[in-house]
Amino acid sequence: MSPEERRQLWQQRIDAYKVSGEPNVKAWCHKNQVGLQSMYQWMKRLHSESSIDVQPATQWMELSQSSSHSGSNSSLRIHIGNVSIEIQDDFNRTLFQEVIEILQHHVK
Repeated sequence: MSPEERRQLWQQRIDAYKVSGEPNVKAWCHKNQVGLQSMYQWMKRLHSESSIDVQPATQWMELSQSSSHSGSNSSLRIHIGNVSIEIQDDFNRTLFQEVIEILQHHVK
């Protein structure tokens, strides 16, 4: 097996783990008969390679407030993977703008 074929095989395994929904790498590796230490090594290697590659720009979507949702005690919850952001009605707009700017510059 060539080095490129091996890299592709491990990328397929890592992708399969990610889409499996299994939160535990060890359990996924055991179930799929994949060496745990090899999995960790390849995850680290391919992650460092991908951070060097040029990534496509993140797509951002503009949201506007609907008048039907402007009642008191309203909040917005955003869930992406295992990350959640909750924005209360009385949030600090300056702080929120700073967070968005950081995310726009650092999220791949």
